Parts: sequence; C-alpha cells; structure tokens
Amino acid sequence: MPAVLEILDGASTWLGGKATDQWQTGRWRAEELRPDLAPGGLRVAETWPGPVAVGTVTLRDTHAAELWRPADEPGSALYLHRLAVDRAFAGRGVGAWLLDLAVEEARRAGKRRLRLDAWSTNARLHDYYRGQGFRLVRIVGSSPSGALFERTVSPP
Repeated sequence: MPAVLEILDGASTWLGGKATDQWQTGRWRAEELRPDLAPGGLRVAETWPGPVAVGTVTLRDTHAAELWRPADEPGSALYLHRLAVDRAFAGRGVGAWLLDLAVEEARRAGKRRLRLDAWSTNARLHDYYRGQGFRLVRIVGSSPSGALFERTVSPP
C-alpha cells in the first residue's frame, strides 16, 4: 500500500504542476484505498527484477450511479479507477499496459465494455484515453470527474 500511495501522491504533485485542479485535495490516505483491496480491485505494475511498483489501477464491477444511467447498461462493464504511473516510468507504456490488462480482465469477466470517468477539464487526459481506444460517451457537468469514457471489449 505505501508504494501505491507514493505513486498517487507523485501523480497529484505532477498534475498540480500542470495547472489542473485534478487530484489536488492533499495527500492520498490509506483509508481511501481500503475498498480497493477487495479481491479483484487494486492492481500494481512492477518492474522485473525488483519488484519496484511503477503503476497502479483499480478495477470494480460497481459503477457511480450519479454518472452512469440505467440506459448505459451499467452491468455490461468493468469500471476503472485511479490509473497512475510513477513519473520516473512515464512514457514507457506502463499506463497502456495497465489499460490492456483491464480490457483482458473485463473480457474474462464477460463484460462488453471497460469504462472510466476522467477529470472533465483535463483535455490532455481525454486525448490519452482516446489514443488508447476509448470513446467519450458524454460529460456530466455536475461532477469534476464527469468525462465518461468507454472502450469496447471483444468477446473471447
């Protein structure tokens, strides 16, 4: 858990230097991540040999009801949260690898989509997700992380 908190804190600091308000609520706390420790939740990418944690993501079957509507078929998707890469490993494909891992896990779970909510005002992040095969579903204006993206998962 300390390595994951360090990665998230590093991402928050980096984002703060990019003139965005994303993840600018102070240091991450272990209590915030405890629900992610449920089986099937938190993933950590590590170097080999090592291990040194270089990235993290959380996957959940549950969705934010205030963002995803019943017409979106919420049960058809796996939901991705808190994708972050250690800045020392940025640009090396760690984030893309974690996203591909999430797609594969969604496929194995019989889901048709991988979904995420991104910070509404972070256009660079939106471009990144589009470049990784996601499409923008819509932006929910009442939420700071209301940019809803999904990526189709091919059947096994």
